[in-house]
Amino acid sequence: MSLSEDLHQAVAGVMSAHGLGLVSRLVFAVELVEEGTGDLGLLRGSVPATMPVWDELGLHRYAVSDIEAVITASRLAGEEGE
Repeated sequence: MSLSEDLHQAVAGVMSAHGLGLVSRLVFAVELVEEGTGDLGLLRGSVPATMPVWDELGLHRYAVSDIEAVITASRLAGEEGE
């Protein structure tokens, strides 16, 4: 099994345990820290692994748009974001 498939199973299990439904597709971006040097790296991927790159990009953009909407709403409500 691949790393992407392992992550899909783990996320799907957590979502199911919280009653949030089935995970059909998954995109992820993970910041990694090298233990010895402290260097930062980025791991990104998708499930299924055969997902076209444009679909992966679309899901990432959709997530960014959702985050931007939350930030805008909190600013309009006069709340301070972190």
